[in-house]
Amino acid sequence: MLKKGFCLRKKEDFERVFRFGKTLFFEGIGCRYKKDTPSFHIGFSLSKKYLPLAVDRNRLRRRLSEAVYSYKEKWPKEGDVVFFLTQKQSKERPFIEIKKRIEDLFQILNK
Repeated sequence: MLKKGFCLRKKEDFERVFRFGKTLFFEGIGCRYKKDTPSFHIGFSLSKKYLPLAVDRNRLRRRLSEAVYSYKEKWPKEGDVVFFLTQKQSKERPFIEIKKRIEDLFQILNK
């Protein structure tokens, strides 16, 4: 689980990343990132439109969080990343698939 110090929490931070960040998509989950901040923070924005039940949104948020934390040594030194949904998700998204997509994302961010 991510510690509070690594999480984006302010509305202004989310808006800045969504407005000025670059976008990457991978199989129904998208991510926007902005590299100009001095430290690395992660945020999750999972809407009711694609996962109507809070239980399912929280489960996916926990899985994404755990996958991100498992690659902590590959995190970039600076920047903000926000994960969001781009299409309806199945309730049981395989954790191995999520980890593989997160690993691909960090390879792109570290270039």
